[in-house]
Amino acid sequence: MFKILLSIYVSFLALASYSQTHVPEWSPAEYVKEDPGRIITDLSSRLTESSKIILSWIVDGSLPDYFAIERSNNGKSYDVVSVLTNLSKQKAYSWTDDAPVKGRSFYRIRYSYKEGDSLYSKTLPVTVIGEPTFRFYPNPVDHVLIVRSESPLDVVITDASGRLRISQARITGLQAINVSSLEKGIYLIRFVNKHTNQVSQEKLVKN
Repeated sequence: MFKILLSIYVSFLALASYSQTHVPEWSPAEYVKEDPGRIITDLSSRLTESSKIILSWIVDGSLPDYFAIERSNNGKSYDVVSVLTNLSKQKAYSWTDDAPVKGRSFYRIRYSYKEGDSLYSKTLPVTVIGEPTFRFYPNPVDHVLIVRSESPLDVVITDASGRLRISQARITGLQAINVSSLEKGIYLIRFVNKHTNQVSQEKLVKN
């Protein structure tokens, strides 16, 4: 009898140990159910001159109970920034983010029906131009120009007459550009952000 009880106790300990060490990791992504019926269609964004973001979409079918607009700065963790209730049927819907985050953000719309699971629209990336995400130094420069960039950049250096002197494509991270071929003088250096198509131009002095 003692051996049977001991065997049951050992089995119980083994099962408890297995349960503690084999718990599947919880991932929020597993609980995000993108709507297979595509109830929300034509989700798009427009950036106004005052740097506000206007989201617009169409509902194909019956209206849900609400729209919860969610925003993320990394595409993984989202915050609810607005909830639209008391919905009425109309051709299109819109919402304006009066205070968007500078840089790249992600938007999605969460909605549900009574006694139903939450559904999600597709995710929409939006970029708002803020402070420059690159630096270049030294300026004046002798032989090597250092460019630091968070996004891919095209770098073009021209002389006073507009003649192309140096060109580097899709620089990202930390990059050294050899400018020893340039004569002493003042040049224009132009940066084109390949993600946002933002163009910045500065003076570059060569010693």
